[in-house]
Amino acid sequence: MTRTLRLEPLTAEAFAPFGDVVGAIEPGGGAKLSETLVALPGAATPRLGFNNAKAWDLPLTATEMERHNLSSQCFVPLDVSRWVMVVAPDLDGRPDPAALRAFVATGDQAVNYHVGTWHHPLRVLDRPGRFAVLMWTTGHKPDDEEWSTLPEPLQIEA
Repeated sequence: MTRTLRLEPLTAEAFAPFGDVVGAIEPGGGAKLSETLVALPGAATPRLGFNNAKAWDLPLTATEMERHNLSSQCFVPLDVSRWVMVVAPDLDGRPDPAALRAFVATGDQAVNYHVGTWHHPLRVLDRPGRFAVLMWTTGHKPDDEEWSTLPEPLQIEA
């Protein structure tokens, strides 16, 4: 059986339990993230990566999620149309299937996932999208990311 989840527009208020949203900044303005850019003991090496994500079509199917227990993870779009994030709080060491949410962001919205937030891997819509991604690492992948299979596939629709 497959569960369906509809995309909702990304807003700072709706996304607050999972992380931070930095939206479009007016000319001459600015935004800073400091309190929530977090590296816990052990994750001492900052990693700033750049990627060019391939474009996906809706509906999307999610079967697993990941989280980073020692670092926040910040996605900053550099050249993106729209992008999707599927998130869930933790329930006994796994994503809480009853609390899954799916958001669609515009190309001028950056997201910083809080430490331990379950999230689906990056998916962009419409065309490939370039991102800068900031997090801290231990240098040991099993300590830096944890994966969990969802109890049933999740279909994400507009």
